[in-house]
Amino acid sequence: MKSMRALALLALAGPLVAAAQVSYPQTYYRDPGCAGPNALLWERKDRLDQWQQDIDREAADLDRVKARLDGEYRSLDWTDRTAVAAYNLRSDEYNRRSDEHNARVRRMNGMASKLNADSEDLAARCDGIVVTR
Repeated sequence: MKSMRALALLALAGPLVAAAQVSYPQTYYRDPGCAGPNALLWERKDRLDQWQQDIDREAADLDRVKARLDGEYRSLDWTDRTAVAAYNLRSDEYNRRSDEHNARVRRMNGMASKLNADSEDLAARCDGIVVTR
């Protein structure tokens, strides 16, 4: 009998608990000092996202160049010094572009790591609230 009464009270209390839950708009911050830094973090993320798209396009282009060089290499006439020299020039250019691309990726990864650390710091400063746009 007591368990039935407890179950009935629990069933009645459920909607009250749900009604008491507070829902905050996306721009709610416990600390008003969180809004500005949060907006700056989102701007940094947007720039990194754009940079990532540029890097992805460049990587796809490098993949196409590499596939073309691989095809040329397989059919290269090694007795033709002019053809070998021309291939080597194209290969060197690919390697140079690839090195530059890899350097940009390393820079972006460093910036992304810094953004993640700054985001974690802001979330900790803002009482653990996950700040969103």
